Amino acid sequence: MTSLGQNIIELSADVDLDALIIALNRQGISYEIHKNDELENTVTRLSIKDVADADHVLNIISQVRRNTERSNHAAATRPPAEIVVRAYLKRLPVTFVALMMCVLGAILVQYYPDLVSIFTFQNFSIIDRDIIFEPLSNTLERNEWWRLITPAFLHFGIFHVVFNSLWLWEFGRRVELVTGSGAYLVLLSALSVGANVGQYLWDGPALFGGFSGAVYGLLGYIWVRQKRNPHPLLRLPPSIFPFMIGWLLICLMGVVDIVIEGGVANGAHVSGLLIGMVFGFFAGQRQSKQV
Repeated sequence: MTSLGQNIIELSADVDLDALIIALNRQGISYEIHKNDELENTVTRLSIKDVADADHVLNIISQVRRNTERSNHAAATRPPAEIVVRAYLKRLPVTFVALMMCVLGAILVQYYPDLVSIFTFQNFSIIDRDIIFEPLSNTLERNEWWRLITPAFLHFGIFHVVFNSLWLWEFGRRVELVTGSGAYLVLLSALSVGANVGQYLWDGPALFGGFSGAVYGLLGYIWVRQKRNPHPLLRLPPSIFPFMIGWLLICLMGVVDIVIEGGVANGAHVSGLLIGMVFGFFAGQRQSKQV
């Protein structure tokens, strides 16, 4: 950066012009930028219309250069994306597998509907456009125990799977980092099975699916455990709890069923929440005793 006069400044190549222009505009400084090719080099000059702004402009340029240097340093020291992903996979294997299963469940429902009955809570067949469910006892007699958990991964539409996946990532990664992958797998399995069974007991034979029951279970787990034995990683933004509980109450009142085809699995939400709260109670108690 070189000053050629009271109102003309030659800018060096390390000055981020975009950032400089934004800063000057915010400060309401009148200026012009000229680029000239001299001896095969492009020279950029900043012309200030009001000489009284010269010192202020020099300070702005210095600040822009410092910000650019910090950004470049941060980019240079940031680990490659593949290393970050590998680290996450190593520390959060259960969360990643659960997310992948949710996506595969959504793909199955969308593109392979004939296979959906294999993974629902009850086997069913479609006769004259009516869904006929097989008695649950027949399913259990055939030892199809996977049906207790697989409905959690079935998702009906892009918004359904995206919504649940975002909350699973928000809650699940925190819990897995705190409890460890083994304990988290047990918790997630219990929440999924409990939510599915709860939904069956709530509505009876019906076609249902989605990970929201387990999501509410993770919310309940974090909620109660934080009350008994707070952990920094489980500290959620304070607005999340009232939002999620408010949404649950709205769904229970039947308002959402009017606009969502097929309705909401309220039984799964309530069951998952209660089961998660029980797990959170005992997890917080155990941690307190260890301390």
